[in-house]
Amino acid sequence: MKKVLITFLAIFALIAVHAQITVTVGSALLQNPGTDVHLPVSVKGLNGLTGGKGVTGLELHIGYINTSLTYDTTLNFNALTPASQWFFGANGTEYSTNWIEPAGNKLNIPDNTVLFEIVYHYLGSATTLDFDSARCLLIDSAFNIISGVHYVNGQITPSLGSGESRWNGTGPWITAANWSNGIPGDSTNAIIETGEVTVLSNAVCKVITINEGTTINLSAGYSLTANMDYTNNGSMNLQSDATGSGSLIVRGMVSGTGVNKFARFLDFSSGMPNLVSSPVADATASVFGSNTVEKYVESASSWMTLPSASNLETGSGYRINGSAQATFNFQGLFNSGAVTKGNLSYTAGSQASSRGLNLLGNPYPSAIQWEQGNWGRTNLDYAVYVWEGYKFVSWNGSIGALNDGIIPAMQGFFVKSNAPGSSLTIPAGSRLHSTQPFYKNVGTVSNVISMRLLNTNDTNHYDEAFVQILPGSTAGFDSSHDAWKLTGNSAYPQIYTKASDQSVLSINTEPEFVSVPVEFKTNTAGSYKISFGGIESFNTGQPLFFEDKITKTVINIRNTGAFVFASDGTAESGRFVLHFQEVGEEEHSETAFCAWSADHVIHITAKTGNGQADELEIYNLTGQLEFSTGNLVLPATIHQDNLTNGLHIMKITTRDGIYTQKLLVR
Repeated sequence: MKKVLITFLAIFALIAVHAQITVTVGSALLQNPGTDVHLPVSVKGLNGLTGGKGVTGLELHIGYINTSLTYDTTLNFNALTPASQWFFGANGTEYSTNWIEPAGNKLNIPDNTVLFEIVYHYLGSATTLDFDSARCLLIDSAFNIISGVHYVNGQITPSLGSGESRWNGTGPWITAANWSNGIPGDSTNAIIETGEVTVLSNAVCKVITINEGTTINLSAGYSLTANMDYTNNGSMNLQSDATGSGSLIVRGMVSGTGVNKFARFLDFSSGMPNLVSSPVADATASVFGSNTVEKYVESASSWMTLPSASNLETGSGYRINGSAQATFNFQGLFNSGAVTKGNLSYTAGSQASSRGLNLLGNPYPSAIQWEQGNWGRTNLDYAVYVWEGYKFVSWNGSIGALNDGIIPAMQGFFVKSNAPGSSLTIPAGSRLHSTQPFYKNVGTVSNVISMRLLNTNDTNHYDEAFVQILPGSTAGFDSSHDAWKLTGNSAYPQIYTKASDQSVLSINTEPEFVSVPVEFKTNTAGSYKISFGGIESFNTGQPLFFEDKITKTVINIRNTGAFVFASDGTAESGRFVLHFQEVGEEEHSETAFCAWSADHVIHITAKTGNGQADELEIYNLTGQLEFSTGNLVLPATIHQDNLTNGLHIMKITTRDGIYTQKLLVR
């Protein structure tokens, strides 16, 4: 297997306009788990002889889920682009490759040409291969980036399997020799007849029967789906560790006299608590041993300690306090139907940000998704809030830091009542395995910008806030779209915005393009950075500016993608503003300078006679500053081996203003 660090020829890149071009990674349907699948990567629109666009270079990044796919190799390169011209490999969750025509010439590639095939070992479950279109690049013969490329994702689905297959032996689920009639698929009645089976893949069947004296070990990070009934007269062990938990979904009846054990790993080593929910009906607080179990009391905005004999209510969440890593075991028949939590607490007159907060929980041994299935919501704000180790992440149904609104198995979460008599119904149809792709039926969300704040000396802890321009929303707090800012661990930086009614928000929807106050809190003096995401969701002509009123600095977010500032650790309310209008920043035209790079040597010349640069900064696409220097006399040649490979943003500051351009590094 060939694994090579992905690099790309560093060139001066301007955006070019062209006709539609398509890059497609193939699909493989009804595949048998445990086998290898070959997925072709093909192109259209790259033949300049037939109205397309000739191509000189190409870079692709394709994500995949490693619980379903294990990368093997790349084969069957087309003679037009032989294997010797490619760099390719995988890191466990992403396949990356690049190619450049050796002489830098334009290559005309006929439509539907397969460039190569990616080979994966398939472990089961429906899964996708997803292009990271923001990082994929095609280059024409003038070394311009070709715009408007359409990337088509691939998918793999499991075979339906036989009508019945019986397991006898010991080993992984995908050991075909231990099944009487092949590895189970969607239509298979799977019977664990003798022995012990370990699920180290994403397993599926129609009906699962676990006989007395037999065992299924559902490993952390993997899943088992029974499309109909589940009968356990033996042992089911759902395992959990620091990487995650196993995931079990049964769409039919749950029965049997056997043992169902569900482990939940909790990490208290940072000194922070965990929010947890029980997947079985009869658990008590004693499950957590000597660790303190607390219930949130909305009327007092405080926590109440529970005795060890207290029942853990189905669908409720609890705060667990501990001092070390530990694994706790729930035991009993697990929840598989809809769960309703009614009469949620709402105390009129209390502080707006905490009024109506109720701690609920995912009642299943699998993840749930906030939009999937027929949720029932009465007198509730739409947003949900999940504790993530040191901070709360929120989701409003479309945007937020809780990725796709997916709440992990046995995870507590907050909702917010907005009137008495509120309730929430969590449907069984909301269940999904967190390792599977989530398919949204809506298009890409438009006009959303994210802001991520971190201490530059601690990139592992950060906070995020979101602003969306959404016609029809309100300027003040909007219960259908906005999310309050719930305070996280004060040891780490926090960021949020304010609505026109002074509501403090983690997600802020505004009805029109206005200026939005951005607030932050830090308890430690130091250097901090705000990185901006979602810029591509706005029309290219929409102004995006960020202002620091203390330093009297205004940046064009489109050019830098990040803002670095100093804080003394004290409150500085009113310091920052996010603007959706032009705000007096002066920039050079794109023709003021010329810059390119080869072999990590950057060449910069001035086109307009300005031979002095006060500052040169180079950022990667995540907004991270990778190189800076000052008092640069042009023309200049800079040797910089520490730059990462790929597309960068170069910012040149002179006494006349600011100049930016894209720079591609190999």
